[in-house]
Amino acid sequence: MRFGQFLLPPRHIFYRTPLSAAFVNLRPIVPGHVLVMPKRIVTTMEELSEDEYIDMWKSVRQVQTALRQHYTTDRNTTDKD
Repeated sequence: MRFGQFLLPPRHIFYRTPLSAAFVNLRPIVPGHVLVMPKRIVTTMEELSEDEYIDMWKSVRQVQTALRQHYTTDRNTTDKD
C-alpha cells in the first residue's frame, strides 16, 4: 500500500477495511501518531465516493477509540490534508 510516494511497510498498517487503512506515521511526532487514509489515492477528499468518505471517517472513529484506550488519554487531533 502506498501513501503518496511512500511504500508503507505492511507491519505499519494496523487497521484495514475494504476502503480505508490506518498506519503508524513513518516519522511520529508523539506516541500514537497515526494516519487514516482511503485506500484509493485521490488528490482531494471531494474525489472520494460517498462510501469511501463515510468508511474513512468511521475508521477514524474506530482508531481514535483504540488509541484513547491504549494511551489512556481523552485528547486527539484530527486533520485532513
